[in-house]
Amino acid sequence: MSNPDFINQGFEQARYALTNIIGMTNAQLQPKTLPRSLKQRASGRLSQLETIVRRLLYLMALMLGLPERQVSRQTYPRQLPEGAEIVSFPAQRRFALSAKKVAVATGALPQKMPFRDGQPIPAAPFLARLAALYHVLKDPDTHAKRLAHAIARQREKGEPAPHVLPLASSFRLRPELGIVSAALPGMIRARLQDAWNTS
Repeated sequence: MSNPDFINQGFEQARYALTNIIGMTNAQLQPKTLPRSLKQRASGRLSQLETIVRRLLYLMALMLGLPERQVSRQTYPRQLPEGAEIVSFPAQRRFALSAKKVAVATGALPQKMPFRDGQPIPAAPFLARLAALYHVLKDPDTHAKRLAHAIARQREKGEPAPHVLPLASSFRLRPELGIVSAALPGMIRARLQDAWNTS
């Protein structure tokens, strides 16, 4: 299977997994609250899926080729008409295309988890994460192009190539999505080696 076919299959499996999470939580009904145990289980699955989608986008961005640096044009702020006011609207949650940088700490003591009662918890933050991921899966090409520019900027700054580790708890995924998850780290590392060595 070629890389484009692999990526297309990966996104198909990701959409299927997202549909399962939506059905599991009845997110299509826009609930106000979720049982804590259900929300924790669904959040764990969603976190895995978000990581897989980020890696698919990263591989896709590397396959597009890193664009050359473009000189930004100087822009000047526009003057508002007299009497006009700026109105701000609440921003929708955005899906982070790149994973957070994590510093490896040695000898760190595990933190004590706070006590949790069994009360339902607000569903809005979880539903926002679902909507953000759904938006990305509708149009992965646009997001991959944005990510390609971000990778190019990282390389120009002399930052080291990111290190991609195997996904934890991938054995809990459906077999088809598990295969995608297991193959992604090696495929990304091979592409990163080519991209960073040619810089």
